Amino acid sequence: MAEIFRENPDILCFSCYIWNINSILDICRDYKKISPQTIIILGGPEVSYDSQRVLQRNIAVDYVIKGEGEAALRELLQSIYLNSSLENIKGITYRYSGNIHENPDRELINKLDMIPSPFKGDLGYYKNRLIYYETSRGCPNNCTYCLSSTIKGVRFFSLARVKDDLRYLIEKRVKKVKFVDRTFNCHEKRAREIMQFIIDQTEKNNASTTFHFEICADLLSEEMLLFLKQVPKGLFDFEIGVQSTMVEALEAVNRTFNWDKLSRNIKELRKGNNIHLHLDLIAGLPCEGYTQFADSFNDVYNLKPDVIQLGFLKLLKGSAIREQKDDHGYKFQTNPPYQVLKNKYLDYAELIKLVQIEDILDNYYNSGAVGNTVSYIIKNVHNGNAFCFYEELAEYWQNNSLFAIGHKKEARYSFLKNYIDYFYTSYSQKVNELLKYDYLLNNKSYNLPSGIESCNPENINDLLYSLLKNEGFINKYLAPISSYTRREIKKQVHLECFKYDPLDCNTITDDLAYLFVYNPVLKRAGKTIKISLACANSSL
Repeated sequence: MAEIFRENPDILCFSCYIWNINSILDICRDYKKISPQTIIILGGPEVSYDSQRVLQRNIAVDYVIKGEGEAALRELLQSIYLNSSLENIKGITYRYSGNIHENPDRELINKLDMIPSPFKGDLGYYKNRLIYYETSRGCPNNCTYCLSSTIKGVRFFSLARVKDDLRYLIEKRVKKVKFVDRTFNCHEKRAREIMQFIIDQTEKNNASTTFHFEICADLLSEEMLLFLKQVPKGLFDFEIGVQSTMVEALEAVNRTFNWDKLSRNIKELRKGNNIHLHLDLIAGLPCEGYTQFADSFNDVYNLKPDVIQLGFLKLLKGSAIREQKDDHGYKFQTNPPYQVLKNKYLDYAELIKLVQIEDILDNYYNSGAVGNTVSYIIKNVHNGNAFCFYEELAEYWQNNSLFAIGHKKEARYSFLKNYIDYFYTSYSQKVNELLKYDYLLNNKSYNLPSGIESCNPENINDLLYSLLKNEGFINKYLAPISSYTRREIKKQVHLECFKYDPLDCNTITDDLAYLFVYNPVLKRAGKTIKISLACANSSL
């Protein structure tokens, strides 16, 4: 509020969403006390669907703009400046003569190119940030939980406009561009042309900007899949909203897709190993209880995406599912974000468990920190049932009061080892070796987390020096840093011995070590080199 006050605005405008509405209303109430002459205008989805109620409850707010705001805001500002009548401005609600007036809704903007680009000029503010960018408005789907379903059809910015914007953003080397198109590939030919343009401009400018798209995987054609396999690695991220694999739940929210085609296409994308895949699930959909959600979780987990986002249904203002809340017995938060608390199919106790599972999923899957260990435990301890593993680990965390407390990253390895030691002692030694491998793979460290044991011999440093003195070894495995002194190389590597091969835990060994290489010149942290201790000893 102090920063706003220093700007001394005549008119103060806020875009209101579920994540900021409470703070905005607090600021409005307090700001009017110190600057009663300032005109306050609100817009956005959190005020568009009950604009009269917003004004009734918040006397500090003077105007609300409903729906798309570009044209309405311009006309409102002109009217305020000229002190002219407001009655012909569509899409606004306002105070006049002690009463609240709501004008008719405004038609949607047909030609989106009439909206000036917000990205021309100095982009210094966006350094090391991401930019949200739209090439279209609307969505071909009509999911009842989404506000896009309240607007029929899809409108597009022209390709010329999109290319002009993207060229500018790439030339300015913006860190990340996140497309907010609800289904970017609903018009596949257009989507492919934009993607090819991005690839060409990135190569032309030797740029490092990355791009995030929300897509429907079941819409991808064979031709598109072939095209996507040629995309430079790391350039694109795909977010794919699966939400559920239960047919009844999807039908209840007007969402349908071909699961066989969707899963097949995701597997094809994974084969390319060049696009970061982020799959979404929503807990709390109609008809889907705890057990059914577990099935959806396992279906998505088995596709092995890079990230799984376990979200929770929010009954947003203006959404059809909020109007249908009684049909499914929904109880949800009174205040934003209006997250589900229970329904006919999922009680609050079960929902709490899913919230905790979400936390565990972020720590042990999405972080990528313990991938080899978790894969082994799910396959061998839980017979391939991923949900069962995360559920049981979440219960262990709860019983040991580990939630809602800050932990160092090393702690997640110790907690997982303790969980295995407590429930599955026969797997302790193998899990110890796997955790050791995962930790050293993902962290430049020479010390292991608490509870994880090393089996290094006393002469481990001598063995390491013998390797680094071997010119043949250096030239074969560490050529990019061969010009470094051996002392410098030693600071960039770690040698660790293993009782089981972490990449094949059925193999018991007393002759195995891995050299972990952390130097960024080698392009990726955590490069490993398999070492025979016998060979290392023979060169001493």
